[in-house]
Amino acid sequence: MSCDRKAIVRMEEGYMRLTIEYDDPMYKAEICKDIALLEQKLDIYPEVLHRRDNPTKWFCSVEFSGDDYICSRTCGEFIETLIHDLDIEKCEND
Repeated sequence: MSCDRKAIVRMEEGYMRLTIEYDDPMYKAEICKDIALLEQKLDIYPEVLHRRDNPTKWFCSVEFSGDDYICSRTCGEFIETLIHDLDIEKCEND
């Protein structure tokens, strides 16, 4: 799928978030499919939010909070795998 996309990772004490910025609304289906597969594989269920800022800018945020998630490496594995599986090459740390 040809789409301009970028990942932004933010980490704080007790909190981790991946935001995927993209310009093709059809990309949302691919994101949701990959998230569902990772949830089953890793038995981890983050909060997932979708939004659109304007007709050409869409976002998906995958958020982890609380000791159950942050005190393990599974959140990082989830985020790294999702970025890889979605073939996102641009990544920033916030």
